[in-house]
Amino acid sequence: MLYPAVATVALLIVVYVHANIPRFTVPGPKRLLAHTILSLAGLCFGVIGAMLSGTIAPPWVVIAGGMGVVHLPTLCVLMIKRFGHSGRS
Repeated sequence: MLYPAVATVALLIVVYVHANIPRFTVPGPKRLLAHTILSLAGLCFGVIGAMLSGTIAPPWVVIAGGMGVVHLPTLCVLMIKRFGHSGRS
């Protein structure tokens, strides 16, 4: 039903965040750490959610949704930094 829409929105959030992290983060270990932690946390959250969801939704939708949920706070921070014309930190 709405499964492809939910997965698409979640994956768009993930792509936007990972594409804009380099704009606001200095090159080096901080940037790599940000990408790694967000990716692993999102994947773990999605996989655990998929294991617990049963037959409510297909596992791929729950995994994508979990990735989107984990990346949502970072999206908010990046949007605030963008509107505030913040530099790299």
